[in-house]
Amino acid sequence: MPVLRKDPFGPAWVLMLPERGLERSDFGSVVLPEGDSPYAPGNEAALPPEIQALRPSASPANGPDWRARVLPAPATPFAARSFEEHADGLFQWRQASGKQELVIEHPDPGMTLDAMTKAHLTDVLRLYRDRLAHLADDPAVRHVQMTRTTGRAAGALVEHPHGQVLAVPVPNRWVEEEATAAAAHHEVTGRCLFCDVLAEELRRRERVVSANASYVAVSPYAAKTPFETWIVPRKHQSAFATVAANELPLLAELLQTLMRALNAALDQPPTNMILHTRPRPGDRSYHWHLEVLPRLTRQAGLDWASGSYVNPTPPEDAARFLRQAMALSEVVE
Repeated sequence: MPVLRKDPFGPAWVLMLPERGLERSDFGSVVLPEGDSPYAPGNEAALPPEIQALRPSASPANGPDWRARVLPAPATPFAARSFEEHADGLFQWRQASGKQELVIEHPDPGMTLDAMTKAHLTDVLRLYRDRLAHLADDPAVRHVQMTRTTGRAAGALVEHPHGQVLAVPVPNRWVEEEATAAAAHHEVTGRCLFCDVLAEELRRRERVVSANASYVAVSPYAAKTPFETWIVPRKHQSAFATVAANELPLLAELLQTLMRALNAALDQPPTNMILHTRPRPGDRSYHWHLEVLPRLTRQAGLDWASGSYVNPTPPEDAARFLRQAMALSEVVE
């Protein structure tokens, strides 16, 4: 039975999943020929019934005429519905409870995020937003997330464009560490730490990759990995689920600009995309953001021993390189 174990030495909950075993990872992106994807149109009967889909109004559910689909995640370890927590002396555990959903973003297995039409990507972002809002309706949910993985080195087992949403009754270590720092800053200044950092980055400009009226793409000051880039809303918002519909096209536009630059500069790198957000609005100190992490290096002994990340590419260099890639792309176009 999959279980979540609480680390007695810190805020992390660790998913124990022995039945999955170890997977051998291959470096680099794997492009599957059209038709080989289990998510492609025509394979609907082999997949769980859809939860939601973007399709013509006359198109029947679970038929092949769709633009994007949401399914229960196959073989999810978070299938348990008991939220009860157990104590065994100093140790805490609970069943791996929660909800996990698969979002198939496009019917074309070879489609990439940067090649989608902006209108289609806007619809996909709206789908993610609405699913996260729905999952957060459960008061027992303490963390929601969206993840998107491209390339075997980043953990993708299927290259068809897709992502996942997850809602669980335990907090997330990385979001909680950010929230703790943000709350401390807010208590002293009365302001949002993310807003203050973003204002300083916009003033200095050296780590800003690109920006539009609503969002800024920036290489963070202490980037954990080479070319790590965050997309941060200019306006304070703690929950992605509350993003206004008229803001989503601008998010799609900047996300595609960033991905085109990364793909041009780094030759289609394996990438993890992670949304950090509160499940519900109302946190005055936390600020949702999207983290895009190309997987170009591995953590080595120094990284693990020191408890730090070792990044061979300073974010100032990464931002400059990406700005140059964007400028070159505009010239070619």
